[in-house]
Amino acid sequence: MRKLKICLVAVTMVAILITSGCVLNKNQKLVCKQTSQGVDIQFNVGFKGNTIESMDFSYDMDLASYSDLQINAIKGQDFCNIVKNSMSQYSNAFTNCNQNIENKHLSVTAAFDVNKLANNVLDKLASPKAAKSDLEKQGYTCNFE
Repeated sequence: MRKLKICLVAVTMVAILITSGCVLNKNQKLVCKQTSQGVDIQFNVGFKGNTIESMDFSYDMDLASYSDLQINAIKGQDFCNIVKNSMSQYSNAFTNCNQNIENKHLSVTAAFDVNKLANNVLDKLASPKAAKSDLEKQGYTCNFE
């Protein structure tokens, strides 16, 4: 009977270790959105366990109230550079930026090289829970998908 109990405890412990190992390495995607002054901003942060695997950003500005002349002036602006400069804590990792104006919307998308994120950024995004908390403090609404 004692051997059976020891065996059951051992099997239970192994099951807990296996289950927790799977949970720790779980892939999660954190999607954070914010609308400010007619601009929709979205951060996507991909995690494997507590390690950031990917991070990207999108910016969508509704230009419906802008004249064609104003939209043409906007087309001449380098919004990739403007957005990069406004995100100084991420600027070293900013990569693959594209801007497009279509259907009276300005769209800017960019990825981040997670290997180039500053240490203070990595500290704030140290886990899915920490990243969610930090981005929510900045006014984003965040959910895991």
